[in-house]
Amino acid sequence: MLAQVGGGAPRASDNEALIESSFRRLLASIESEREKLRSTWLSIDNDTKNTSNELEKLRQDTEDWCHAERHKVEAEWKRLDKLREKMSVLYASERGQVLEINCSGRMFSLPKSALCYIEGSYLNHMFSDAFSPSVPRDSKGRYFLDFNPTCFAIIVEYLQTMQYVPDAPPPQIPPEHQQNMDVLAEALNLKCFLRPNCISSGHGTSLVVRGNSVEATHPGWQIVCAQDPLPMSGASYFEVKILANPDPSKGGLAFGVCGHQPKGNELFSIQMPDLVMYNSHSGLVASCVAMENVSKKINFSAGSVVGLKHDISNRSLHWYFNRLCVGSCTLQTEVLEQMRVLYPVFALYVTGQKIQVDFNAISPSAAHGAGVSGDRKGAL
Repeated sequence: MLAQVGGGAPRASDNEALIESSFRRLLASIESEREKLRSTWLSIDNDTKNTSNELEKLRQDTEDWCHAERHKVEAEWKRLDKLREKMSVLYASERGQVLEINCSGRMFSLPKSALCYIEGSYLNHMFSDAFSPSVPRDSKGRYFLDFNPTCFAIIVEYLQTMQYVPDAPPPQIPPEHQQNMDVLAEALNLKCFLRPNCISSGHGTSLVVRGNSVEATHPGWQIVCAQDPLPMSGASYFEVKILANPDPSKGGLAFGVCGHQPKGNELFSIQMPDLVMYNSHSGLVASCVAMENVSKKINFSAGSVVGLKHDISNRSLHWYFNRLCVGSCTLQTEVLEQMRVLYPVFALYVTGQKIQVDFNAISPSAAHGAGVSGDRKGAL
């Protein structure tokens, strides 16, 4: 027994030595890992400080750049403002300066201050400090303009009116001068004479007009007309989308153009000497057409789109159904005098019919590079 006990003591001592050795190695390993962590943390801390320094430098550089660029932009705006003052008549206070103008032999006196009411127009730029020296003058030193004098007189009168009534609406243009006025207004970029077209609000019928949509609430022919005629300075186009048509096979839905704005009893008929319309499920309704090859019996069902293009060069009308041309017609020579202007007109007969007119629609020929629209900005 003693031998066994005495013989076990060395083995216990050996185990303690092994445990101590392992413990020391563990401590050394822990210390090594702690040193690695400490080294890594110091590296991260140094990287953070370096990154912060770089970001601060970048922020400072960015602020300096923005500050410098801001000064450049402000300087450029000041330069542009000075240039704008030279290129435009801006101040209504310059009432003492009067422009003496010889427009194709007709004399006009116009306060220069009146031009500030059409800022951005070429007429405004023409008499600015930058360009007025290049405007030709007649023998008496008056500015000479080769414009239509009647149309220019309308513009001058309107400018003079705006000095006292700034929100005065543009005047009505006599039909015989509409084409010349459209050409002049576009050439001079007179936006007040190039207003977008729309359905006339004072139509005098039971038709419900909301914006450019029209709805029939009672049976019988009723006509609404556009506020302005089609632009006569070039080709023009407008479209009508059929929103509702209870029975397209019976007709009773028409659109077209008229040489005047229908009034009185004319609002309840589609028979007028200067009226050209296409009636659904029927065909052209007109007595002033010289020649035509327009398809007949086209039904204007809900969802379909019809369009009309006026070609000023030969006074012809081109009709479209779902943006495909279905024929054209020309006006009789003897009625051209009565139809110097053409107002878009729309006639509804059946209760529940509803249409949406788009005066800014681009004509199908736009795909071929010759697209036009019906707004008063002319060809597009």
